[in-house]
Amino acid sequence: MSAAPLSPRQLFHLLDSGRITREEFRAKMNECAVEIIEEMEEDRLNPVAALMEQMLSRRAASKLMKHHQEAHVREVLQALSEVEDFSPARWLWNAAHPHIPLHAFFRSQRKPVFRVVGLDSLPQLVTVTVEYGTPGMDGVVREQIRLRRDRRGKLGLERRQFVPD
Repeated sequence: MSAAPLSPRQLFHLLDSGRITREEFRAKMNECAVEIIEEMEEDRLNPVAALMEQMLSRRAASKLMKHHQEAHVREVLQALSEVEDFSPARWLWNAAHPHIPLHAFFRSQRKPVFRVVGLDSLPQLVTVTVEYGTPGMDGVVREQIRLRRDRRGKLGLERRQFVPD
């Protein structure tokens, strides 16, 4: 699998640790901004597809919230955004911000897709099954990720495992 594009959160961490320069940081952040602007323009040019995507994403979020509290779902998405070499991290990096609607983090049909297929929670352990990628040539990857709370109560990666279709 190719290296995943870096999320703004990961870029800030690299800048703070001195592993990239300010110029590299600005160039990478510009790439992130261009990607978002391109999607906004796609939505403006095809409002029906954008509306369908929004409806499907709202449904996905609603299904998760039937069994889990919104704060918990956001915590899991935030933990996923910090997993190294996890390509959907670039869409999830600000999942902890409650002013952003939860459905905004799901990509039901828009490429690359990101879906939460299953979420099982225990007090110290969370197992989340996700699908992500581009249908067609690259294929959609299904992965089971197990997150465990550390002594400070923060979720972190314990294990990743690809799940066959």
